[in-house]
Amino acid sequence: MLKHLIISKIKRINPFLILGFFIFLSVPNPPAFAESPNIVNIGVATKGKYVVMNARLIDGFTDKILEAIESGVPMGFTYEIELRKENAAWVDSLISSNTVRHKIQYDSLKKTYRFSEVGKNVRRKVITRKSSRYQKLMLTLKDIPIAPIFRLDPNEKYYVRVKADLETDRFWFPFNYIFFFVPFSDFETSWAQTSPLSIDPDIELSKQASDQDSGTINGKVSRDVIRSFNK
Repeated sequence: MLKHLIISKIKRINPFLILGFFIFLSVPNPPAFAESPNIVNIGVATKGKYVVMNARLIDGFTDKILEAIESGVPMGFTYEIELRKENAAWVDSLISSNTVRHKIQYDSLKKTYRFSEVGKNVRRKVITRKSSRYQKLMLTLKDIPIAPIFRLDPNEKYYVRVKADLETDRFWFPFNYIFFFVPFSDFETSWAQTSPLSIDPDIELSKQASDQDSGTINGKVSRDVIRSFNK
């Protein structure tokens, strides 16, 4: 019965699209990633009442992944973000975390790419016709909230770490079965982390002065920052 159900569902999919993917699977020894994906340029600052982070994923797209996207296959990157406190005599404490999912799908009828970003206190959608823009959106984390400022002690040191992996388990049928045999599921970065950080104890005073001076202090735009200590 399961066999008949699978066959009936496959008949609903464009047969040329299915044929193309099975031809792809017939190629012996598909090439692995030329370069391993990595998280770089992790930055931490404050925005409003939150500590936020920025980062970039490099070598996240291969030719095969880009071909799959152009064929209409939905692709997703999942970013796991953690804020941890350093403990000299014990295991580092997890203060807060956020899981941010980036998803892209190409609409061949409208010739548009639909991007979505979903996470804790993060939600946005972008529609674009430019492949360069969707790729930048997929590979970039910008102003992602990771914890309220009040949860950080100025006398403690913290660090932010992040990793990414390619989502394959949410593909719609039959691609969730097809890609089981493709090495896309091997995509996962190592943890990348910042140097030790601490919250500026004068951050609230700085914000108040900034408000009183219409956003400037001594003629310069005030900006809340996190102090960083090199390892």
